Amino acid sequence: MTRLIGEWLIECLKGIGRFFLNPLFYLSIILAVVSGVRRMKRERKDFHVSIYPIFHELRYLFPAGLLGGLTLSVIAMAAGFTISFAMIAAATCTTIILAIAGNHRLLSPAFTLGAAFAALYAVKTLGLHLPLFGSAVSQTPQNSLAGFVILMGLLLSAEGIFMSRNSSKSGSPRLRKSRRGLTVGAFQSKRLWLVPVFCLMPAGPLVSHFHWWPVIDWGGHSYSVVLLPFLIGFQQQIQSSLPEEAVTRLGRQIARLGVLVSVVAIAGIWIPYLPVAAAAIAIAGRAWISYRHRVRENANPYYFTPQKEGLMILAVIPGTPAEKMDIKTGELIFKCNGTRIQHKADIYKALQKNGAYCKLDIIDTKGEIRFVQGALYEGDHHELGIITIDEKKKWDGNEAS
Repeated sequence: MTRLIGEWLIECLKGIGRFFLNPLFYLSIILAVVSGVRRMKRERKDFHVSIYPIFHELRYLFPAGLLGGLTLSVIAMAAGFTISFAMIAAATCTTIILAIAGNHRLLSPAFTLGAAFAALYAVKTLGLHLPLFGSAVSQTPQNSLAGFVILMGLLLSAEGIFMSRNSSKSGSPRLRKSRRGLTVGAFQSKRLWLVPVFCLMPAGPLVSHFHWWPVIDWGGHSYSVVLLPFLIGFQQQIQSSLPEEAVTRLGRQIARLGVLVSVVAIAGIWIPYLPVAAAAIAIAGRAWISYRHRVRENANPYYFTPQKEGLMILAVIPGTPAEKMDIKTGELIFKCNGTRIQHKADIYKALQKNGAYCKLDIIDTKGEIRFVQGALYEGDHHELGIITIDEKKKWDGNEAS
């Protein structure tokens, strides 16, 4: 038993080492930094200040993914999932290609792993020979392909869960021009997660010492351990509702889709062609969710618009007095130190009455009145930390409506 544990421990350490050989690890870091730079430029263009620091996206790249990866690793290792070199290479290549396209929406597992599965299945079915893969694709067992789609379904559910749990942290405000020529607010919800998952590769020093493992015969009898990075991305514009509500709704829909894909793929272990159906459901379902969201957003009126009375809060800058006073996105400030507010300049005028104290009368997102107050220190009255749609900008003829 001691020798067995030692063998597995050594293989797990080797698997972790292989993780850092995968280009997706380094690509994810580059994408997160580039995304942060582009976001800061846009925020400064719209508001003359950046809402979040440059490494904000990088900060959320690993934590949620590590927890999700641990859960998926337990499932994968318990079931004895085997993933061939051809599968790893196909998934890596499709992810890199879709990442270069520049839209995080394409980095959903439905598209990255869905495209990889489609390519592998086409090569296997048509009997094509790829120089770099040799006969690896044609010799891939049917159960192993089904396992690949099961993993895709699990990662799709993970995408939905990540979105729901990080809904309040995934949006960056922006200003747009409405069809009527008004300056309105919107949010670009955009996030990347790197999910490391332990899987087994066929052929290696490890063999099964238990009659019940692997639970399903994936087509291998000896194994090696590999820690694979799966890059998951999400991107959606939100303009007709609060970003937290919209992202949570989308996350739940995607999580349910992932469950459906996994169930169909599991049945595909015994019923031929169901893995293909599961992959098709994943790709079509994920595309439909994005399409329906876009139609919904275009059909409904803008949420963040200039108000007849009060000032709409588009965002709160972290670490500022506004955050300490628990001011929220979507709330309406209608009084400051007893003075009615219509424009952002009115707040600064009201603060002149008492430079060391701020009391705000706010209508929250449920339409209820609440009061917030706090002490202001030197310089704070110029940096309350709220972003509003009172911000003005000049529009050219090329702006999207």
